[in-house]
Amino acid sequence: MEVFSHLTNNSNHNNHYNPNNNNHTILLVDDENDILNLFCDCLQKFGYETIPFNNPTDALNYINNSNTCNCSLIITDYKMPQMTGLEFIKKIREIDTTFKLKILLISAFIKSDIIVNDIPNSLRIDKIIEKPIHLENLIEEVHKLIIE
Repeated sequence: MEVFSHLTNNSNHNNHYNPNNNNHTILLVDDENDILNLFCDCLQKFGYETIPFNNPTDALNYINNSNTCNCSLIITDYKMPQMTGLEFIKKIREIDTTFKLKILLISAFIKSDIIVNDIPNSLRIDKIIEKPIHLENLIEEVHKLIIE
């Protein structure tokens, strides 16, 4: 099953969703390197800087060890072997008590009771997207979250 579509070269999309080099940085966490690389390539094409991690523990170490996490957005997968996306987000919210960091959760399991019933409001997830996702939709949602 193909998870992602190819990004079209529609010039309207490119102009509309380009962040105009505002140096927005997105931290991405996904244990699947192919998906991580695809997301990074796509986001970079639209002018975003990316910081990829294939391990949520490494991403948390980066956030903890950075004097300031200058990320505009964190994108994380739900199902990862080291910890779930929700566990990862909970740890982020323990660090980011002001809820400055916006979070986008991506999962193929949104409709199942496992994820829907496990998301406490205290995690303040800004957006949840279900896989499969078209890259155009990813860019659109990222842009909306960053300009809010």
